[in-house]
Amino acid sequence: MLAWDDLRFFLAVDRHGTHAAAGRALRVAPTTIGRRLAALEDAVGVRLLRRTPEGLVPTEAGLRLRTHAERVEAEVLASERELTGADQRVAGTVRITSGDGLAAYVLAPRLVELRERHPDLVVELRAELRVLDLSRREADVALRMSRPREPALLARRLCDFPFRVYGSAAYLSRRGRPSTVKELARHDWVRPDATLEGTPQETWLERHVPQARTVLRASNTVTLMAACAAGHGLAVLPELFAPHEPRLEPLLPRATGLPSRELWAVTHPDLRHNARVGAVLAWLGTLFPRPRG
Repeated sequence: MLAWDDLRFFLAVDRHGTHAAAGRALRVAPTTIGRRLAALEDAVGVRLLRRTPEGLVPTEAGLRLRTHAERVEAEVLASERELTGADQRVAGTVRITSGDGLAAYVLAPRLVELRERHPDLVVELRAELRVLDLSRREADVALRMSRPREPALLARRLCDFPFRVYGSAAYLSRRGRPSTVKELARHDWVRPDATLEGTPQETWLERHVPQARTVLRASNTVTLMAACAAGHGLAVLPELFAPHEPRLEPLLPRATGLPSRELWAVTHPDLRHNARVGAVLAWLGTLFPRPRG
């Protein structure tokens, strides 16, 4: 008989292409993925995946199994959400996903307040750029920098999320303090890598300092803040995080047209009556300044 866990491992490899990537998504060792897939293929007596230069892809038999496995997954996850949604105890595990800056500078330091209020609550904090799938229970609550496009999800706007140009005292003493947007082009910059291409802050930089020298790129906000604070160059950073790094100094007034985004708390509607999720959403509402408008 086919076991749901084996089908879950098969779907993860089908979606992510390698044992290692599937293992990271499911938080198990790649060797476990390989062992369970081998057992599944032995059980059905046919190859389900084949190797290509782009990674593992399903065979014809794998494509047929995927259709059935996705239906099983949908039913299992719907059952989990329905049962979890009826739980009125503020106890057990809640998975929260957010960007690394929110996790490091806002959520983790303030989680002690939530734990003091609800000592039987366990929080799994997942700091990822990837948008996790709430319908697949990859997370229970997601903090996102824009309103979710999925109409079925429940979303609450938490706060405005403005950005500003920052530099360190060490850098500014060497290179001087810019007083206009035009002067920013003469400075070195610390910028996000391609993972954040197209974000409002990157679009602003492309528009206002297209010829400026980029000396360092990083894949997450915490690293960008550390590099800017160390004196590598200027950076566009969230005003919400900057006070946590005392070496950073704000530059230029907000009137320069710097972007402001919105922060949303998102959950699946099946969890609307879950006490654990409700406690987390209530706590999140106390952490941020009220949104304007």
